[in-house]
Amino acid sequence: MRLVCCLVTGCLLAASAASAAGPAGGEQLYVMPPKGWDVAYHDQKGNVDVTEVLPPGQTLKAWTEMLTVQMTAGKPVKSPQDVLKDQLDLVKGACEDIGAGQTSLGVENGYETGMRAIACPKSKQWADGELSLYKVIVGAERTYVVWRSWRGPAFEKEHLPVPAEKTAEWLTFMRQVLVCDDRDPKHACPKQ
Repeated sequence: MRLVCCLVTGCLLAASAASAAGPAGGEQLYVMPPKGWDVAYHDQKGNVDVTEVLPPGQTLKAWTEMLTVQMTAGKPVKSPQDVLKDQLDLVKGACEDIGAGQTSLGVENGYETGMRAIACPKSKQWADGELSLYKVIVGAERTYVVWRSWRGPAFEKEHLPVPAEKTAEWLTFMRQVLVCDDRDPKHACPKQ
């Protein structure tokens, strides 16, 4: 699997259709991080590749907003709904309580997708609260999970700490996240 970061142009392109030595192309995930954000962490273990991107001035130990991209290589065996349930279960195990929005399922660029907001009003480990919007895309060659997160003081799940403008920004961002495959016109890639 290959990860290519084009942060100079403001575009994070995670592409992995070919081996590192092979030619570019194939199934690709397009993610446009917010302007000025930089990769703070990247790791690949087995078939899972994770990248975390942060705004200027924030660190992995002290952040209030984060973009995470996780790619799991191999023919997908779970639906977007099942992957989102797995994410909910992970959050449930790390939090004193949880809140979750409705799961929104669809098809984008010929691939099954799902989106869901999950709130952790108070983390067991840090005592902070966290709110994330997850988007799952099930490709032909891997499963992609992209999420935007906010972290801050603990909160009541009935009163989310993120203003409506931030929620709208996250939804607009997620609409632009897409998987394409330049080998298949049913999954056309954006023109560069």
